[in-house]
Amino acid sequence: MTQQLAKRIVQWLLAIVIIAYIITGFGITEYRIVESLTLGLLTKPLAFKIHNNLWIPFVALLILHIYQGTRDLPTKN
Repeated sequence: MTQQLAKRIVQWLLAIVIIAYIITGFGITEYRIVESLTLGLLTKPLAFKIHNNLWIPFVALLILHIYQGTRDLPTKN
């Protein structure tokens, strides 16, 4: 796997996790709206569980994202 492909995968996964964080957070605070929009699939308890369990992949992907970004920085001689 090339470095560019790995960077793209991490970027997209991080974006998906952030969007899921926003949606589940909204599902906790405005559960009536979210439940009706998702046809009852994302209930308040389910949104809370997902929201609480997203921090592990979020932190892991954020660390990978930062690491990949710092590897490409020019070094001073």
